[in-house]
Amino acid sequence: MRLSDDHLRAALRAEAEAHRPDRDAILDRITTAAMQDSGRGRRRAAVVRRGPRVRMAAVVAAVVTVFGGGGVGTWALAGADDSDDAAPATSIAPAVTVTSPPPTDPVSIAPSTPAATTTPPATRPAPSRTTSAATPSPSLTKGQPGFTRVSQGPLWSDGSIDPDSGDTEGASIVTLKTTEELTALEVVIRVARTDGLVSRGGTKQAPGGSVSTVVAEEAGAFVYRFTLSPADTLAPGTYTFTAKYSHPSGGRNAGGDTYRAVAATASNPLEVYGNFFPTG
Repeated sequence: MRLSDDHLRAALRAEAEAHRPDRDAILDRITTAAMQDSGRGRRRAAVVRRGPRVRMAAVVAAVVTVFGGGGVGTWALAGADDSDDAAPATSIAPAVTVTSPPPTDPVSIAPSTPAATTTPPATRPAPSRTTSAATPSPSLTKGQPGFTRVSQGPLWSDGSIDPDSGDTEGASIVTLKTTEELTALEVVIRVARTDGLVSRGGTKQAPGGSVSTVVAEEAGAFVYRFTLSPADTLAPGTYTFTAKYSHPSGGRNAGGDTYRAVAATASNPLEVYGNFFPTG
């Protein structure tokens, strides 16, 4: 039985409205068939890009195939649809090639590390040179070993123990020599206290001048002081000053005894100091 065109259109429309095809599955089948034919594949790709209307034309073609009408197939392929914006069958859209960017390896970004700070090596202070002190330790007293000055300018001095002292008596003698006139002079002899030590006064040999003698007891020593009178002078020459004492039998060690002489000439002050040779 052959249907007229109007009846066929009505039947197709009714069937299309009632039918809910799996558009994605149909489209996949059409695309697969098109890939087998390179010439038709390009056209099918253009049809796919044209959207829902092209997909509808594909559905109609499928329905025509199902009904088996030769005239229907010719009508469907001729584009006898009422739609005005249907694309001509001969229009082939240019193929668009989408190029995916090549995969890139992940880039590992290492955390930045602050530059190492170079610490300059510590500067060592230059080694100090050991210099002999111009003056001895403050703990020393003038005249002690290591802190002596037996001459200065025209004045010379010496300290000694009287070798003629007896077994229980002793004397520490200071000898001064000057090559210039002395306008002032003071001699101090310190006799360190030892067991059984007793002072026996002091004597002097200073001709031409008046010299006073005073003996005093201080902590740890007997102090013999000889002072030239302010109105007198001593001419150039040799002078002696003696500190006398007694001690137990067996001798005495004079290692702790010291002397000091402060004098002056017409133009310069003078000072000498030293100690005595110990005996025992």
